[in-house]
Amino acid sequence: MSSKSGLRRLIDDTIGKQILEEHRRRGSHAACFYCQERIESLGPFILPPIPDNKFIDVIPEGTEMDGVNLTEKEHQDAYEAEVIVYRALEEIDTNSTVIHQLDYTHEQYSAFIPEHLCNKKICKKRPRELEGECDFIVIRDKFVAVLEVKGLSLQSKESDTIKFEGCCDSAATQRKRMRDLVKSIDPSVMVYEFTVFPNISMDELEERYLYDETILFSEDLENMGLIIDCCEKFLPLPISTADFKTVRDKLCCSLLGLWCINQKNEWKLSDCSLSKSIKDIDEKLKRAQVTRQSVEEAELKQGLKKKKVPTATLR
Repeated sequence: MSSKSGLRRLIDDTIGKQILEEHRRRGSHAACFYCQERIESLGPFILPPIPDNKFIDVIPEGTEMDGVNLTEKEHQDAYEAEVIVYRALEEIDTNSTVIHQLDYTHEQYSAFIPEHLCNKKICKKRPRELEGECDFIVIRDKFVAVLEVKGLSLQSKESDTIKFEGCCDSAATQRKRMRDLVKSIDPSVMVYEFTVFPNISMDELEERYLYDETILFSEDLENMGLIIDCCEKFLPLPISTADFKTVRDKLCCSLLGLWCINQKNEWKLSDCSLSKSIKDIDEKLKRAQVTRQSVEEAELKQGLKKKKVPTATLR
């Protein structure tokens, strides 16, 4: 077995390990969620502690939905769908770690996949190019569940089936990439994969789609806890307590570290805090940024303006 690269050691042994140790040090007090009235159970450990809204407002009513407007509306619907799933996952067993919006660069992905072309120096992708993302990953003692969320809403049109199957195909690609990454951390771990459609109910689709157990609909979100628990019940082989604790710690260190590190391979432990998440949302709200332009695009343009130095003409 080949030794870890420097980047892999940074992700696993430094960043991820610190996040995990900090969470265990604080115990149940670290599991602090927004707008929750539960007292008896604080739910699973989720990062980030609140969803990161990239689009602060909604498309104004009456806006013609075509071109750029339609694209922005689809982005907004996708985010809202993720929030629905986020809230459903808040209700699952406390013995869970949930990571929302886990993205990674090509360089970071290559650090986990030894057989990747980058490690043979014949890959043409840029190191900091975004390689993939996972909407949600649930880590339990004996398995990992990968969830891709699609904000598609059906319009009772002939194109609905094409759009639905297209969403399933794109989700399957991301799910496979994430499954390969998880398996590279520990090949023995069982990985369950789901594509979630929070805006589609079962009675909107043909019956043939309902037999696919990897596809979840709006009705399934009410039973998210049961679905996750069932994954554990259907594991093929029994795993000893010592073994699954070791596997889970390894998975948590790698995936929490990968969530925290940015595209420049920089990181701050404070990014995991609830106060940081609230501050970020507050700053976006103060800027009154709407869906006409994503927050990231606004920050980029603001940075470019600062670099422009006005010139004066002497007469």
